[in-house]
Amino acid sequence: MKEKLYFEGIFGKEQIEFVREIINVSEVGPTFRHYGWKVASHAHRNTFQLFLIEEGTIEATINDEEFTIEAKSFFTIPKNVLHGFKATENIRGWIINLSDVALERILALDTNIIFALDEVTIAKFDFDDILSKNFYTTIHKCIDEYNGNLPAKDFALEYLVGMLLIRLYRIPRMQVQRVKSFDNAYKLYYRRFWQLIKEHYSFKITIQEYSNELNISTAYLNRICQNVAGKSPKEIITEYFVSEAKCQLEVAEMSIADTSYQLGFEDPNYFTRLFKSKTGITPNKYRKQIGVK
Repeated sequence: MKEKLYFEGIFGKEQIEFVREIINVSEVGPTFRHYGWKVASHAHRNTFQLFLIEEGTIEATINDEEFTIEAKSFFTIPKNVLHGFKATENIRGWIINLSDVALERILALDTNIIFALDEVTIAKFDFDDILSKNFYTTIHKCIDEYNGNLPAKDFALEYLVGMLLIRLYRIPRMQVQRVKSFDNAYKLYYRRFWQLIKEHYSFKITIQEYSNELNISTAYLNRICQNVAGKSPKEIITEYFVSEAKCQLEVAEMSIADTSYQLGFEDPNYFTRLFKSKTGITPNKYRKQIGVK
């Protein structure tokens, strides 16, 4: 397999603007046109992608396998999966980018859905099938809400993304192609690691303590995380607690120090430095940006 070229944002970009740290939507046509209808092989460290193809054809190379995807179809690209495309010039559709951390939060401990999202899924829409039709409708509801400016947009999108994932999961297996992305043992350890992070809910738990609970070495845990997520265990823990911190900071009654203690940081100053290193702003400035006083 080729060496992976990673992007933190969509292809060619090192960042992506998510609404409520969950969703970003872009058009397929302008993206492919910008790159001469061909997107080189790459992967994303922290983004799950759903492509909706309304017109045209995409020749996709995914984990060194080749697929011809014609309208009207959809396909998914989990994080850390190598993929590249060549599209016809009449290509039209949408790319729904979902934050990996947000997916973990929305789906909580529903491992069946989480495992399904770890596989590439490719399917044509069958509009005679109610499940396929409902999924298509929900995709467009997400797109319309994202592009609109109605009250409570953020909360509506969080609800719609949850429904989108459920309806994706409900598509009958016989209607889709699935491409295995990772070794199943790695996935099981990785998901259990995620569960432990949530169960302990404390930044002060060490990598060694997680490894002990999993009955594996820290080196093996690092290998699992690098293979599945393209990140170290410490990076995964840090991203999770920074995401949780953003949610906690929305609560006006809690001080920044209280937020840091609740998340397991023993030093609020360290919490502030870490938050700023990952977001570019202090917790106090983040609160001001979202209108919390």
